[in-house]
Order: sequence, then structure tokens, then C-alpha cells
Amino acid sequence: MDKPFTYGINPLFEALKAGKRKCYRIITEEGKTNPRLQPIFEAARAQGVQIETLPRDVFQKKFKGIIHQGVIGYFAEKKTMALADLIKNAFSLSPRPTLALLDGIQDPHNLGALIRSAEALGVHGLILPDRRSAPLNETVAKCSSGAIENLPIAWITNLARTLEELKEAGFWIVGLDAQGAKFCHEFKFDMPTAVLIGGEEKGIRPLIKKTCDFSVAIPMQGRGESLNASAAGTVIFYEILRQKMALERAETT
Repeated sequence: MDKPFTYGINPLFEALKAGKRKCYRIITEEGKTNPRLQPIFEAARAQGVQIETLPRDVFQKKFKGIIHQGVIGYFAEKKTMALADLIKNAFSLSPRPTLALLDGIQDPHNLGALIRSAEALGVHGLILPDRRSAPLNETVAKCSSGAIENLPIAWITNLARTLEELKEAGFWIVGLDAQGAKFCHEFKFDMPTAVLIGGEEKGIRPLIKKTCDFSVAIPMQGRGESLNASAAGTVIFYEILRQKMALERAETT
């Protein structure tokens, strides 16, 4: 497996449909008749991608331990963007864009789920520190259900400096914190917003938290102390989208 691979029907189809990463070959398990595989084969043939079929025992041994649904695709690595290009692209899509910054999300399942929610709920880009983040590997791609193909992502080396660059570009930094000054539904997301979400256990680092312009919390009523990062991200992304859609409706009436 010398090249990155993607597994699972939906992630593979989304990667082919997006066409942003070169596909080198598709490998399928002999005897698989799932009709959902056919669009994958059709897209691969249209792009001139080699399709290889392996006997079931060989395929299962080669790809043991992953939920592959009988199909694997070898792709080039996902292309990421420079921060300046990510910012420029976000403002080209909306006068009040939303970006997400992740501080220490090291679980690839959480990262993939966050990418899926961000793309589905209108986030215009994702920013990841290169030292304290899970890599954009096949597990992340699978957990994102293909959303990784369509969400612009930038790697950065210094999160504190990046926050300052975002402020200079017109973004307001909103940290998601259990002790936030306001609940997320009480805060007005009526400006370019960069949401900062901390890691699974420690949350946002204290020094980074001090650089936020605002902090918001998610109201909780159950016995659990908090949501995991991907669930919390989904809540905050939805609230931002809800408010901005309502604002856009009001501006056009």
C-alpha cells in the first residue's frame, strides 16, 4: 500500500465524482454484487482507471480489519490549500464565511466526523495544526463519508499566529468552551467567524483560549459533562448556519 487508499462505497464514489485526486486503480472483491458498486465502476471506466478483481480470500487477507464493503481505491493525496488561499476562497463564497479550526483533534474518527458535519453544514474551510492533528488518512476519509473531497483544508504550523492572521483578514475567533460566556444560540454569528474547537480530552489549550475574541458553550441538561468534539462541532456548525440563513432571508425581504 505505497499510495493512499480510500475504502467504502460512498467515500470512493465521492472521490471519483469530485475528480480532485488522481485515482490510480480500483480493487474489488470477487463475487460482490452490490448494485451500489456499479456507479463506482462506471466513473472509474470513464476516467480510464484500472479495475482489478481479487479472489475473496486474497482480498479479505490483504484488507483485513477495515470496513471496505468490497472495494478499495488508490488515490493521490488530498491537496490542501495555503491559509491565504483558504481565506480568499472563503470570502469568495460568502461575505460572512465560516471557518473551523481544530486544536488537538487526534482521533481520526472524530476528525472524519467533524469534516462530514462541517461540509454538510456550510463551513467554508477547515484549518489543522500539523503537529496536533490526526493525518488525513483512509480512516478520516471513510468517517467523513466522502466529505473530505469537497471541504477546503489548510495545514498550519503555528495556531496562535494563524489566529492573528485570521483576525487581520476580518474574522472573529469564537472558541467553543464548556465555560463559555454565552450559550451558542444566544450569540450572534453575524460576522466572518472562525470557530475554534479543542481536542477530545483537554479542549482548547489555555494560551490559545486567551486569544479568542469570544467564547460560547452548548447548553447541557443530561448527566454527561460534555459532548465529544465531533458532536459539539455539529451543534455549533448548525447554529451558525441557522443564524446566517435567517439573516440572509431577512436581507432579501
